[in-house]
Amino acid sequence: MTIKFATNIPQELRLRFLEGKEVESQFGGMQHMFSAEEGAFYVSDTVGRILAEQLKRQNVRAGEPVEICKREVSNGNGRKSIQWTVTRVGFAPGEQPDGTFAVPKPPATELEKQLTASIEMVQQKKAQTSVAPPAWADALIAQTNTLIDCYAAVLQHSAQYAAVRGEDVRSIFLSTFINVSKNGGRNAA
Repeated sequence: MTIKFATNIPQELRLRFLEGKEVESQFGGMQHMFSAEEGAFYVSDTVGRILAEQLKRQNVRAGEPVEICKREVSNGNGRKSIQWTVTRVGFAPGEQPDGTFAVPKPPATELEKQLTASIEMVQQKKAQTSVAPPAWADALIAQTNTLIDCYAAVLQHSAQYAAVRGEDVRSIFLSTFINVSKNGGRNAA
């Protein structure tokens, strides 16, 4: 499975190797392929070096869970750029080996819990509604396709008459179909 990074959404991964394997890019040049238990991902040569450097600086070992994030950051001059970050999962709060200070994530608020529950409920409903269509749907599709075939044949026939307009053909066709449908098809010739 190929892992894709959405901006500002961290992905928890367990890397098999801490340095990306240099591979040829389909767009030309070289790129780095990182292999993780969750799949593989490809980044530019520059990003590959940045990730490998961060992994080394934080003394991350192969198989250890880390979060990798492609973050959008402001440069202070009104422009934004992308910054790749690696964070160890399961860290101890306090000063870290890289000189930063880590604090635990606060517990979810009641609103966050409600939002999460709401999203899960919508996803479950979507999964339930994506079940096979009801039995009458096949009959409706077949009937509609037959009507289209009939209408096309009527239009083709009417083309030989210069005085007959397409709107008139449509009107006659619909009136005839409605009358036949009302009587259960008994008045069809």
